[in-house]
Amino acid sequence: MDGSYGGGSRFVMKKHKINVTGFLKYGMLLVIFGYIILLLVQAGGDAPMNTVKEQVLGAVEMKGMKAAGTQDLKKYYGLNANDFEEVVLYLPDNVMSVNELLIIRLRSEGQAEQAEAAAKERLSTQKDNFEGYGVNQSKLLNSAILEGRGRYIFLVVGEDADKAYSAFRKSL
Repeated sequence: MDGSYGGGSRFVMKKHKINVTGFLKYGMLLVIFGYIILLLVQAGGDAPMNTVKEQVLGAVEMKGMKAAGTQDLKKYYGLNANDFEEVVLYLPDNVMSVNELLIIRLRSEGQAEQAEAAAKERLSTQKDNFEGYGVNQSKLLNSAILEGRGRYIFLVVGEDADKAYSAFRKSL
């Protein structure tokens, strides 16, 4: 006997090999697609300033802040409002407050680095000013939100910072 049975038919089990090259191709396509989506989601940010301002101001109480002008932008941030397309600035209404809102609409994305650096410097100065005695103020400054998004730079310090930031993102 030769080990076969019946009329000579054989039962052959096929081995399936995983096509590694095909798997890698599809995997790379998924990674590239995901990266493109991430870039598109992060890029956003070309809504009109009036829309952004209305959404943000409508989402939070503006207590502890007052509208500020171009002189204040120069004094506290070292920035010239005329260099940017539009600027919204609210500053603390008393010396013991740190509540602050800055929204800058850039003329070009090339201005982002300068505006972000100025906002970081302002935060650093405020942290230094309140270090050691302004526990509540320091807490708010440490949880400040600063983000560049599309043609916008956004900075918020205050108890409603998360609400303001959420409204900012939705407005874009």
